[in-house]
Amino acid sequence: MEHKKRLEELNKESLQRIDDYVKAKGTLKEEDHARLHKAKDEWQVAWNKMMEAMMVLERLEI
Repeated sequence: MEHKKRLEELNKESLQRIDDYVKAKGTLKEEDHARLHKAKDEWQVAWNKMMEAMMVLERLEI
């Protein structure tokens, strides 16, 4: 369980760093903003799939 918690922290930190980086760069073009939003959505989908796999692995260990 501790590894899962650490992965969640890393995911949260990564998303925060991306947001901070974008803010530091200033205003994005609408096209770039849309691409960034799409990439973050894809990241979240991949993250959810990985967490589902982790839950399956945890069940197998029980």
